[in-house]
Amino acid sequence: MWRANGARWRARQPGGVAGRVKPPYPPAMADAAPSALDRIERALTRIEAAAARRAFDAERLEHKHAALRGKVEEAIAALDSLIAQEDTD
Repeated sequence: MWRANGARWRARQPGGVAGRVKPPYPPAMADAAPSALDRIERALTRIEAAAARRAFDAERLEHKHAALRGKVEEAIAALDSLIAQEDTD
């Protein structure tokens, strides 16, 4: 009996690498869609996690900046008061 793509002849080939036959057509898109959607969802999860870490890092940096600004303002005020005392002496 004849089969498309010479399947009758391939059926008699020995097993192994040379004997493996690729399907004549790629798998249907419906078969690939769930894995593609899964990959997209995993990528979105990674992006959201990275964005949350970045937001946390930015917030932490803002707090450090505010604390440093306060210390610098205190140091400048102390220097100003020392300079003012030098001028009065």
